[in-house]
Amino acid sequence: MNTAVLVLRLIHIVCGVYWAGTLMFAATLLQPSVADVGPDGGKVMQALLRRRFLEYIPIMAALTILSGIELLRRVSGGFSASFFGTTAGMTLSTGALAALIAFTIGMSVVRPSAKRAGPLAQQAQQLPEGPERDAAMAQVQRLRQRMKTGGRMVAALLLIAVIGMAAFRYV
Repeated sequence: MNTAVLVLRLIHIVCGVYWAGTLMFAATLLQPSVADVGPDGGKVMQALLRRRFLEYIPIMAALTILSGIELLRRVSGGFSASFFGTTAGMTLSTGALAALIAFTIGMSVVRPSAKRAGPLAQQAQQLPEGPERDAAMAQVQRLRQRMKTGGRMVAALLLIAVIGMAAFRYV
């Protein structure tokens, strides 16, 4: 194995583990726990935002995808159609497609909802009791539900991607 392939594999695996592991953890444990504690859960989410959670995840995802595309090019003989007709090629491309869809959902649904929900929740807390505050909190709840649903979809898709990457050489 040459140095370039080793570096690509290290980037792909380390960033992929970070991306998939973080989102699986968030969807299965963090989000339900934050919801269980009620309004104080918002403080946890705000702390994550201050630590640039929503910036790290897309960077890890992008590095995973870019290194994965180059690894796929190399393993497929330059994106050879004959490779993609094999069981290994179909398994690998299914995992890659799942990762791309996960990235798209994360960037177009989950991330924007998270970026809007936090500030909106803080603003709503400053409002006096009444219809305006209730409307703002209802919007926050819709955004949180959108994050939850999108996050679960992303986690499931990343699980498919991980399985595809792990299994393609053995099918």
